[in-house]
Amino acid sequence: MRHSLLPLLLSSSLLAPLAAHGQPIYKMTFLPSNTTPHAIDASGRIVGVGTDGRGFLWSRGTMTSLGTLGGNSSVAAAISPASQVTGFSDTKGGVSHAFMYSGSALRDLGTLNGRPTFGTAINAAGQVAGYALDRKGNDLAFLYSGGKMTAIGSLGSGVARATGINKTGAVVGVSFLRNFTAQRAFLYTQGVMKDLGTLGGPSSAAAAINERGEVAGMSFVNADIQHAFLYRGGAMIDIGSLGGASTEARALNNAGMVVGYSTRAGDVPGDSFAHAFLYRDGVMADLNDLVAKRGIWTVLDAVGINDAQQIAAYACTEYGDCRAGLLEQ
Repeated sequence: MRHSLLPLLLSSSLLAPLAAHGQPIYKMTFLPSNTTPHAIDASGRIVGVGTDGRGFLWSRGTMTSLGTLGGNSSVAAAISPASQVTGFSDTKGGVSHAFMYSGSALRDLGTLNGRPTFGTAINAAGQVAGYALDRKGNDLAFLYSGGKMTAIGSLGSGVARATGINKTGAVVGVSFLRNFTAQRAFLYTQGVMKDLGTLGGPSSAAAAINERGEVAGMSFVNADIQHAFLYRGGAMIDIGSLGGASTEARALNNAGMVVGYSTRAGDVPGDSFAHAFLYRDGVMADLNDLVAKRGIWTVLDAVGINDAQQIAAYACTEYGDCRAGLLEQ
């Protein structure tokens, strides 16, 4: 039986009150149509999936397709401070393999015990976190380091997915508990996996970790409501929502600024679109209120933020034109 882990995806208020809280104002630069962003590096380079169904690296107007490992498609999932990219690609045989890209061709990181692998995060040292699929289709979290891919275990169930890594090799992600009673955000350091707990509900999931060891993700507050969290100083902090019942943090920078998406008060599940948020200095702001001259565009999701406060975002118009964008001050 396959056990599916929580997905880590992929309202408006007046501008003047938000500016009073010291929130920055952004301009938006668009990538080509039908591009989906996944991460941003320290220089504002963005990686994701392009119109051709393959991973890309975008840098100031220049779009580079990363190609594949012989198959038809690939995904660029993360980029390190050293501009190394990881993700996953189909091979000629149609099996997914994690890869590393350092400015030339994709380097195949192989499989875990012969099973498909997916790279999800990478640090400046070239260590890669990700997950493999076992024979039942369950996730197995791994750390690739020193040319070797190693399973890092779980919180008792044998099923876990790694989603983030920092410069010390600390890994975060989500794991089922023993007997599959719930899913929990974890922090893996020095061979030990720690349950980060929840905001009061049954389950949580970590999305990213910064160089200070702070973690961002989402947790259920009760059986029905999930909020984004920031884990720092050994405690999980509820950073709220934009008024709706569903909020998820996707990334954070070293100053503890968090980005993600949130539903709003009055949103209709399955009908309304969530809005991207920026959490800064204890305030969660709708990014749509912070973007100058955005016109008919709505920023739906924010997937990455660097220390220069540049943000990788995803925006759409009501006419169905959707694309990645770079937000910067």
